[in-house]
Amino acid sequence: MKALITGGAGFIGHHLVRELLRKGNGVKVLDDLSKGGLKNLEEFALNPDFEFTEGDLIDKEIARKAAEDVEVIYHLAAKIGGIGYFHKIPASLLRDNLEMILNVFEAAKNKRIKVVYLSSSMVYEGAKEFPSSEESLKGCSLPSTSYGFSKLSGEYIARAYNQEFGVPFTIVRPFNAYGPGETPGDYVGYSHVIPDLVKKILNEKNGAVEIFGLGNQTRCFTYVEDIASGIALVGEKATDDDFNIGSSEEIRVDILAKKIWRIIGKNGEPEFRHVDSYRDDVLRRVPDCSKIRKYGWDPAIPLDKGLETTINWLVQRIKNPCN
Repeated sequence: MKALITGGAGFIGHHLVRELLRKGNGVKVLDDLSKGGLKNLEEFALNPDFEFTEGDLIDKEIARKAAEDVEVIYHLAAKIGGIGYFHKIPASLLRDNLEMILNVFEAAKNKRIKVVYLSSSMVYEGAKEFPSSEESLKGCSLPSTSYGFSKLSGEYIARAYNQEFGVPFTIVRPFNAYGPGETPGDYVGYSHVIPDLVKKILNEKNGAVEIFGLGNQTRCFTYVEDIASGIALVGEKATDDDFNIGSSEEIRVDILAKKIWRIIGKNGEPEFRHVDSYRDDVLRRVPDCSKIRKYGWDPAIPLDKGLETTINWLVQRIKNPCN
């Protein structure tokens, strides 16, 4: 089967490329290289089952041409970052993400190409039930961030195109992906939690580490290779359904920071300098992944092991950014 991965040069995207090629699929990547880079795709360059096209998915014609010869589209391309990034460009983020989603489903419409849509755990911003199951989403209030709202809107678009045009879909909601391949942003809050904390701890002065809020927010961090294997599994096996993909290892952010501190090799214990958190920074996010486990998926990499691999990669990348 030949698959198109939009955003395939990005963090989750290039791990999904590797997983789909491993399973014997042909893979075409469409990416504008605004977030990921060609370096992420170097390992696939000589694989005859891989091809890359540079292009902006906001252009309808580029989306249409990219989908001409494929049987499934994995739609990962999006404006994405940490919570600070969401607050910096809420209108642009909402506009561009919705345009890309609509262009993908329009490209899939005539041939009824299956779309595997990468949503987000941020659709559960208003969760009242923990762990949060797919069914519990019906009782959640609407996301208050433009990113969460754009991702939830994409789920409605997937179901609408299925109902009106018969476009098959699978919705996947990854929970806090981390791993090698994602670097910290230039500004605090512009990248996800783990790369952000690694950068802060490497640059700390006198043992003080800046942390948002009280540090009592909890998350379930999921190694990126496990995310990719889950996406590929339900992308192949399930249709017209939705799935959470995440670890069950819930951890407080301040405890996570202490783990990172120790793995980096810092002495003693960190002192936290608490700063005001961003609006909409939810206190708890925990998935119920019973549904995907029925397909045989379970995360293979525990947090401690994944953190060591990720932190070693990040330390080298932060100290030697040109490598």
